[in-house]
Amino acid sequence: MIRKIAFKLFGKLLLPYLSYFDSLGIQIRSTRMKISVHEYVCIVFFASILAFIISLITGSILIPLLAENAPYSYTLAIILSFAATAAVFMLTYYYPNMKANSMKSRIDRALPFSTAHMTAVASSGINPAEIFKILSMKEGEIAKEAKIIYSDVKMFGMGISAALTKAANRTPSTQFAELLWGMISVITTGGDLENYLAEKTRGYMINYRRILEDYSKQIYLYTEIYITLIIVGTLFFIVLSSIMSPLTGGGALFIQTFLVFVFTPLISIGFIILLKTLSPTG
Repeated sequence: MIRKIAFKLFGKLLLPYLSYFDSLGIQIRSTRMKISVHEYVCIVFFASILAFIISLITGSILIPLLAENAPYSYTLAIILSFAATAAVFMLTYYYPNMKANSMKSRIDRALPFSTAHMTAVASSGINPAEIFKILSMKEGEIAKEAKIIYSDVKMFGMGISAALTKAANRTPSTQFAELLWGMISVITTGGDLENYLAEKTRGYMINYRRILEDYSKQIYLYTEIYITLIIVGTLFFIVLSSIMSPLTGGGALFIQTFLVFVFTPLISIGFIILLKTLSPTG
């Protein structure tokens, strides 16, 4: 519904300027979004203008009430409306790029294990297209790519090299693209696909072990910072404020309560999210 409205309003207007959005089109294709770059750009502009109208109306009503009819209230409403418009524009415009980066991380994390699985399947001398059929039965981004590759071969009659070329040009992961380009070279030259995949698996596993070692060092560093600054620092401040409260007056109990029940839990949650984000296992 929104796509149709946006395209109807901005389709013809933005058509001459589509060449400026080539990079956006690449990101949309890499994320397998079922929408053309023309339609997506229309949605970006439609969402931005809609955000401006809504924020302007809301701000014009609420800000004068909250600011008690201050003379600058409507000016502030206009400024906030432009800020909301810019925020919505940036969020929608860069959403495909953020999604592509997320897909890239998931593909790179799963690549060592998927390549090892492909090596085991290739050792039976099976047709290369069937390797991707078996791989598509698993879960994850690589399985989705494998399903598309197999569908291109079996349903659309593409050759395996053409299907792999299409996937290599589409994927946001440079490592996965490199693997596919290598498979194309081996298949077209009649090389040993099993040996190639086994060699790539060894390389990926060595790199994966190095990443795990780096991650363990990061965990140690961040844990030391967390314990020293947050846990010990909070306890030290609570003890110090308890000692000093008779001299400085009230307010210490409120600060201690805030530190124990608000500050420390929020920092702990942020710490867990940070470690989860840095984790090579996802």
